[in-house]
Amino acid sequence: MFDDIYERIKTETDIRSLRQLAKIIKKDQSTISAAKSKENFPANWAWEIEKKYGLLTKWIMTGEGPKKIEEMKGDFIFYEELEEWARETGQSKNTQWLRNQIESFFPMFKEWKKRKEEGNQNRDKFASSKIA
Repeated sequence: MFDDIYERIKTETDIRSLRQLAKIIKKDQSTISAAKSKENFPANWAWEIEKKYGLLTKWIMTGEGPKKIEEMKGDFIFYEELEEWARETGQSKNTQWLRNQIESFFPMFKEWKKRKEEGNQNRDKFASSKIA
């Protein structure tokens, strides 16, 4: 497992050594070596690669699906079209089900959405503290 994931990373990034990988994911090389010997590549390491290089965590971990978010653009357009169709046909009550399905299939989307909402709340708190 580790070697397969590491190969995918090396083919799509400028990472060529475990030392470079360790620097990107902010771990010491002994931690990387221990994970390699156990054939374990934690998903949070893949997330660090995703943030730096734009590779999707799911692709890094499994080799399945699109590699980059740009490759998913058509999927997002499709989702927007589904929502528009649901509103126009009175089927909008089903969009929450669809949203739940997307969030369960793309857990990183759900995490991103949570961070985005937290950021908006922090921004709102900051703005309201400036009003006296």
